[in-house]
Amino acid sequence: MDLPDYKDSIDVDGTTVTIRIMQPADHDIERRFVRELSPTSRYNRFHSALKELTPSMLERFTHVNYPDDMALIATIREETGECEIGVARYARYPGTDRAEIAVVVADAWQGKGIGARLLLDLRTLATEAGIRHLEASVLPGNTRMLELARALGFSIRPEQAAAGQALDLGKDIDSS
Repeated sequence: MDLPDYKDSIDVDGTTVTIRIMQPADHDIERRFVRELSPTSRYNRFHSALKELTPSMLERFTHVNYPDDMALIATIREETGECEIGVARYARYPGTDRAEIAVVVADAWQGKGIGARLLLDLRTLATEAGIRHLEASVLPGNTRMLELARALGFSIRPEQAAAGQALDLGKDIDSS
């Protein structure tokens, strides 16, 4: 299956934000993006005290293997060039129509609708790739992500919420 030709732009507080597919050439902006996330945002995304992407992670994250995985990034233009401010990705569980998703937005851009837009666009591309169910693992303290997931119709297994562990969220794509 050929990689879709996807690119769009939205206005966020007077700034043009471009949403597009991650490319191998995004190696440097992806590294910088993760490095500049706050420790809390990195912990919420990676569930560890990761400070920087390893070379193998950087390689995997910037080389999309569609239809089995996809990454959309949100970028803005700065004086020094393009700057990544958000990313959402899915990775299909081998041999299934299910995929795990993850999203993270730069701290200064959180709460402005970028994460929601990335996830909605990612859902569209996942559907085109034959994925029918999305899942995410979210830490209980990541209240912004939990609120976003609920707003997008993801369900949370209640027994996990009571245990205080990472929450598994799920959503069938066919349902809105």
